[in-house]
Amino acid sequence: THGAVAIIRLMILLLLGLAVVGGVARGSLDLPRVRVGPAVLAFVGLAALSTLTSAYHHQSLQWFLVLLSYAGLLYFVVFFVTRWDHVTKLLALVVGVGLFEGGSALVQAWWVGLLRPAGTFFNPNFLAGYLGAIVAVVLGVLCYSRIRWPRWGPGWTWRRVSGADAMRRLAIVGTLILLLVAIVLTGSRGGVLALVVGTSFVCAIRFGRWGALSLLVAILVCVLVPNPVRDRLLAEHRANPVSYARWQMWQGSVHAMRDHPLGVGLGLYQYISPAYAFPVESQIARFGQSVRTPHNEYLQLGTELGPVSLLIVGWGLAGVFAEAVWVLRRRLRRWQRGVVVGLCGGIAGILAHATVDSNLHAPAVAVLLTLYVGLLGAIGGLSRHRERTIRVIPIRFPWVWSVTVVLLVGVLSVLVARMGLAWSAYEDGSRAKAGGNGPTAMAGFQRAVNLDPGKSLYHSALAATHFQVFQASRDGAAAKAAADELRTAISLNPLDGRLYGVLGHVYMSLSAALRSSPDNQSAREAFLRSALAAYRRAADLEPYSPFYRLALGRLHLALGNNQEAEAAVQEAVTLEPNFLQGRAWLAGFYLDSGRPALSEVARREYQEILDRRERYAAWPKDSYERRLLTVDTSRLAGLLR
Repeated sequence: THGAVAIIRLMILLLLGLAVVGGVARGSLDLPRVRVGPAVLAFVGLAALSTLTSAYHHQSLQWFLVLLSYAGLLYFVVFFVTRWDHVTKLLALVVGVGLFEGGSALVQAWWVGLLRPAGTFFNPNFLAGYLGAIVAVVLGVLCYSRIRWPRWGPGWTWRRVSGADAMRRLAIVGTLILLLVAIVLTGSRGGVLALVVGTSFVCAIRFGRWGALSLLVAILVCVLVPNPVRDRLLAEHRANPVSYARWQMWQGSVHAMRDHPLGVGLGLYQYISPAYAFPVESQIARFGQSVRTPHNEYLQLGTELGPVSLLIVGWGLAGVFAEAVWVLRRRLRRWQRGVVVGLCGGIAGILAHATVDSNLHAPAVAVLLTLYVGLLGAIGGLSRHRERTIRVIPIRFPWVWSVTVVLLVGVLSVLVARMGLAWSAYEDGSRAKAGGNGPTAMAGFQRAVNLDPGKSLYHSALAATHFQVFQASRDGAAAKAAADELRTAISLNPLDGRLYGVLGHVYMSLSAALRSSPDNQSAREAFLRSALAAYRRAADLEPYSPFYRLALGRLHLALGNNQEAEAAVQEAVTLEPNFLQGRAWLAGFYLDSGRPALSEVARREYQEILDRRERYAAWPKDSYERRLLTVDTSRLAGLLR
């Protein structure tokens, strides 16, 4: 989504330029008052403070720009929407996008044969939530529309229905059917939750409790009748126990908030989540599930910005609710009331979906929520008579305003463009690396580093390319360049345990390269100790990874610390009983010790390896699980004969 996000940001900057240019032309800048404005400013201020104090400044800055762009979009919607026809045109565009996405999902399901179509989204759950919010608006307009249904009139004559009424009825009902079918085909549980909450909100406001009850009965019928959503619920429950492990994820987030009451930093949840991993006993890998989000946007906010952020969000939601109540108490035409009710249902559906998924990480969903809240604020201004909600700022020096806005928009546009170009260069390097073209890959990664030097990902990718050169040529300069880039990446992002693990691997490889040279034993030992320090830090940041502890065991053994070596690998096997590499290392360690009492222990470990490998031979495995079970036992078999 990097390209799309860059375009969105540039368009928002264009709106800023248009707003100031219009104000300069009029001689004054007319700023509308937004009810949720103070809460938005407080939230952006808290995010700015978190960015300034972040352990990984670049990542937090990126997410701060995301939040700032959404805040700007919210305000510009209120600023530019000055008539009801603006509202209808924007919503018509949204419904058109929904029809395109829904049609894409139907084609993917019925023509391409995808089990869970996603439209142009990268996740079918996000598509379902997006379409559910659009369904709420369409349903709201339908519920408040004056539609003359055909019926027998007096004297048994057929009452004619105008062509416009018939077409409008057909278009609305057809749109609803298409969107609903697309949502069902995605098989998304969170999307269905968003749909149920949004439509229940609309029906409850329009028809009271009987409307909501009728909708609930319809939902129960759909649950009993076989359909893709029902089938997926049952299949997920049987085949994937982790899909219902959100409670453990949420508990981990609560523990993180307790440990970091001021927040871990904006956008940094993915780097602290390994410390709060949870075991799944029925799987090959107990701690094999790595979550980048807690599948709850509110808990992620609380983890990254501290519990105070939830209070600010509650303040903002209260403002949105108060605005909706105020508008619905005004005198509105029927279709206008239907639009307002539909917007409220869409907002409620997206916010409900955010309690069980990371839907607001999808730019399209976040932009849709921002648009709905902005339209609700704009409608509130229209209901109050817009001139009463305007703060007029006179422009006395037009050239100063013009130069300032040009510089501001120019600087921000360059920043956005550089980030987008850097990511494009990184993708070029990744494709070249996958194709085996090392020089082109290195050039792409170096270009990404030059354009955006604050992102640790680019430095680590460049380090991996240098290390490949070292492995192929044993060029010490390439190994030094790899270590330097990794140290730079770690200085930028000290929270990523994977970077320390890769650095430890580089030091171990350098030590192994000096093994045959007796004159360099001191340098070899120095590399071993550097690797030991790197792996210790990696194990601290990712305490449930057995591979770091196996590396610690090997390093301790090479340095003569036998007890520490055994303890480290034994802890790895305790964490992951199916970590066969660790069991094989322990068996070899016991046999090499020369103590007869440990020979039987080694034999038991060897038998355990054979039993577990046979037990899981027919199980479906992901790459991490295959890595746990992959081990060479030829040496052990020879020693135990």
